[in-house]
Amino acid sequence: MTEPMPPAGDGDRLAAALKRAAAAGGRAASPVPAPQVSARGARRRRRTYAAGAALAVCLVSGGAALAAVQLGRGGEPVGPAVPPSPTKSVSLPESSPPSRTPTRLPPTVTPSTSLPPSADSATAVPSGG
Repeated sequence: MTEPMPPAGDGDRLAAALKRAAAAGGRAASPVPAPQVSARGARRRRRTYAAGAALAVCLVSGGAALAAVQLGRGGEPVGPAVPPSPTKSVSLPESSPPSRTPTRLPPTVTPSTSLPPSADSATAVPSGG
């Protein structure tokens, strides 16, 4: 089977010009010698290995520095995760002027530990007055 031919005219001249340009470029091109191509590949491999080794050194030294900082903090006491709750109940000052509205004391706050309340908290609450 033959391929369809475009109508004669400008298409033929363009195709012929492109073929001449390709032939001229092919004659002017010269391949790089094989030893030079091998040397480029070896150089690229060395650079890739050097970059990988440098990255590994950075990662290992960074991890060692982080571990040293964390181990250096071992002697410090660890603070509480939440602020401690008050252990004494809040009382009103005794010299406060009388008010017309009934005074309500805040509820007593129990400590967060399992210890019984101290004797101070029982005496700090004023009796009705």
